[in-house]
Amino acid sequence: MITKMKKIILFMSNSAVEVDAELTLLGQLGVMHVAPFQPAKDESIERVDARIKQLEKAISILNRYDIEPFPGPFETTDFSTIERGEIELMEKVLYTENNRIQLEDKKEQENLDLEWYRKWGNISAEDITDLDKNGVFIKLYLLNNRELKSIQGHENIQFIGKLDNLTQVVLISEDVNNKIDFQEVRVPPMQLDELELSLTKTIEEHINIIKDLQQLHAQKSVLQDALDERIRRLDVRNIQYGGMTIDNQVRYWKGFIPDDAVHKFEKAAKKYSWGYIIDDPAPEEIDDVPTLIRTSRWAERIRPVLNFMGLVPGYKELDVSKVFMIFFTFFTGILVGDAGYGFVFLLITFLIHYKQKFVMKIEFKLMYTLSVSIIFWGVLTGTYFGAESIAEIPFLSNLRIRELSSFGGDSIFIQKFMFLIGAIHLSIGHLQIAWRYINSVKAIAQLGWVAIIWGLYLIVNQMVLGISAPEFMIWLFIGGTLLITLFSNPGTNFIKGVILSIANLPLSIINGFSDVISYIRLYAVGLSTVLMAASFNKMAIGDGISTIASGFGAVIILILGHSLNMILAAMAVLVHGVRLNMLEYAGHAAVEFSGNEYTPFKLKNNKKFKI
Repeated sequence: MITKMKKIILFMSNSAVEVDAELTLLGQLGVMHVAPFQPAKDESIERVDARIKQLEKAISILNRYDIEPFPGPFETTDFSTIERGEIELMEKVLYTENNRIQLEDKKEQENLDLEWYRKWGNISAEDITDLDKNGVFIKLYLLNNRELKSIQGHENIQFIGKLDNLTQVVLISEDVNNKIDFQEVRVPPMQLDELELSLTKTIEEHINIIKDLQQLHAQKSVLQDALDERIRRLDVRNIQYGGMTIDNQVRYWKGFIPDDAVHKFEKAAKKYSWGYIIDDPAPEEIDDVPTLIRTSRWAERIRPVLNFMGLVPGYKELDVSKVFMIFFTFFTGILVGDAGYGFVFLLITFLIHYKQKFVMKIEFKLMYTLSVSIIFWGVLTGTYFGAESIAEIPFLSNLRIRELSSFGGDSIFIQKFMFLIGAIHLSIGHLQIAWRYINSVKAIAQLGWVAIIWGLYLIVNQMVLGISAPEFMIWLFIGGTLLITLFSNPGTNFIKGVILSIANLPLSIINGFSDVISYIRLYAVGLSTVLMAASFNKMAIGDGISTIASGFGAVIILILGHSLNMILAAMAVLVHGVRLNMLEYAGHAAVEFSGNEYTPFKLKNNKKFKI
């Protein structure tokens, strides 16, 4: 159900120190959803945000050095014992990491230069400069065969060797401007002996830098505490500057709290001398009221799907989580519809759950439920990896329902069953609205819509499946139309309400017809999954396997084919399973998912502040 909310106006002193402390206490209380009057803007917010980014970067650096440090004594400062030690530690980590990157770049370049000497010999930039002073100019090139042909006959060219399918070429000339039109090879700036000494020193410095970072990792908690405190400050500042002030003496905020949390809030407000006004939200404020859904534990499993799709019912809309969970589970079973695939999904879920040490996550509960639903429908239809031979095993054959069978079943019966599911699904939406208006004549209008839905169901059966509609079908439309016309818009002007209802009715009935027929997608997509599985089986096995090579190829085809089919089936669940709930059903339940989620201002408990 959607929890009833109370609007609250909260007053506090505008003293910077007091506001920080009082808002921290409010955040630790964690019940007030704050609706800011204005975007929070202040220089302090920008400074804290910048500091958070620096601390996060420093922590991410230290996380890479969570290994056993090099042996040996090291002198390190205990940054937790000095004033602003967390800032010094952060700056040291960032500075040290910057040095490490520079040393790695230097080491990489020096290794490349050392490799150059191994390939070109012991000739240095200094040697080339000495020759230049004496009027002899040397240029080095690496050319491929096509480039070599273009310099045939060029004077002063010497070929000195091969290097990775390229030719090492030296141009020796007494003219400084004499060159060939190709990229000249860079000569290392240091001589070989200098380079070897420099590389040794660079490696030693790099090792010491790593040691420093490993030692600093032991004090990561100092940075983490500092980060937690800055995040608290940022959260508090965003709330603080989203409020308004009165004569720069009092600051106030508007927000919402659950009705059952009012006593808890009032107790804290009395203890800390907060001023407040609590009232029911005004009609014009309904769009601003956040939605807090509290539902059954089994229905809570649909939460990951709703969060993924960003679906939040409005405060005055219906809680659709239970219906969504039931039918989404059912639709998933039909759309995938293969017990073999269900076992694979179940096994994958179990292995991931096992790897995460069976942590209690709602996502795993959802996946277990959906996997069982797929297995259940697959057993009823006799579908196991799209193989009819498996379905004919006596034990499994006895478990299936012949009319629903994927192989030799009654397609008319299956399609009729899908339309029946649609009629039930849409009817539930109208019955939920009727229950909501149980004390109003509007509830009678919703019963009229239920009659229309079942009339449309009979028409769809007749038009699509050729099943003759019973004679009472016309009375469903007549009775439903009368109830809708008379009771949809009750008010002071009865005639105006009737005219308005009549004007909207034709288009609404047409939409209802398309909604009922839309459930044929369950049959079509489920059938396509079975046909694709059967096609991959035939492609892989065909008339049999006669050689080892054909057997190996069959295994590859089966693995890749069924994997692709399972991926497509999972996509179909996201597209069609969600759509039938989010559009068809939600449309008939008058749910537009126009709400904003209840997100109370909540902080971790802090040693300095106690509730």
